[in-house]
Amino acid sequence: MRPQDWARLLGLAGIWSLQYILLRLAVPVFGTLPVAEGRALFGALVVVPLAIVLGQRIALRARWRDYLIVCLPNNVLPFACFAWAATVLPAGYLAIIGGTTPLFAGIFAHWALGEPLGARRVAGFAMGLAGVALIVRLGPVALDARAVLGTLVALVGTASWGWGGIVIKQRSAQMPPIGMAAGSTTSSALLMLPLLAFAPPPAAWTVESSLALLGLGLLCSGLAYLFFFTLVRDIGPARTLTTGLMVPVLGVLWGWLFLDEAVTLAMLAGIALVIGALAFVLRR
Repeated sequence: MRPQDWARLLGLAGIWSLQYILLRLAVPVFGTLPVAEGRALFGALVVVPLAIVLGQRIALRARWRDYLIVCLPNNVLPFACFAWAATVLPAGYLAIIGGTTPLFAGIFAHWALGEPLGARRVAGFAMGLAGVALIVRLGPVALDARAVLGTLVALVGTASWGWGGIVIKQRSAQMPPIGMAAGSTTSSALLMLPLLAFAPPPAAWTVESSLALLGLGLLCSGLAYLFFFTLVRDIGPARTLTTGLMVPVLGVLWGWLFLDEAVTLAMLAGIALVIGALAFVLRR
C-alpha cells in the first residue's frame, strides 16, 4: 500500500479505538437507543458540510435506496449493537471483539466481490478470532449469560460492519465517497430520529457523558468516515477493515488508562494473537 494509505489506516484505527471508552461513558447516562442516534446525528454534522464544500452531491431523494442499503449495515445496526453491548462489557472487551470485523469483511469480500482469501489470510483471521475468544473466556469479566449475550450482540455489530464495507465498495463507482458518507449518515440520523424520545431529561446529563456522545459522533462517525469511505474506494473493504485488528491493542490501552479497567495475562496473550493476525492479513 502507499504511504498515504498507511497514514489513513493508522488514523482510522486511532479514532475508532476511542469509540469504546466513549460508549462506556455515554451509554449509562443517555441509554442505548439515544446514543445510537446521537452518533449518526453528530456524524452528519461533520460529513454533510464537507461534502457540500467539496461539491460532492448528496441527493437524498434521488438516491435514498442506495443510502438505505449502506446505512443499515454500516451505521444503524452496529451502532445499536455496540451501544447495548457497552452496558454489559468493558471497553477493552468491546475493542477486542471489534477486531473480528476484518474476518467478516474478508469472508463477505470473497463471496460478493470475488477477492481471494488465501491460506495466509485465513490463518490470520483465525488467529484474530482466537485472540478474541481467549480474552472473552479468560478475561476479568465473569463468563455468565449476560456477558455471552453481550459478546454475541457485539459480534453481530462487527459482522454488520464487515458487510457494510462490501456495499460501500459496490456503490463506490456510482457515488463520490464523501457524498456517500454524508448521505448514508444523514439517512441513519433521520431513520433513528424517533429514538431521541428515549433520551433522559437534560437535568440528568453530565459534562463527561455529553462530551463522550459528541466525540462518538463528531470523531468516530464523522471524521473517521472521511478516512473510511475513501480507503474502501482505494484499497477495498477487506484491507480497509484490517484496522479492526489494530483497534484492540489501542482500545485495551485506553480502557486501562482512562477507565481503570483490568488487564490480564489472557488479554495480553489475545492481543499478541491479534497483532500476529494483522501481520498475516496485511502482508502481500
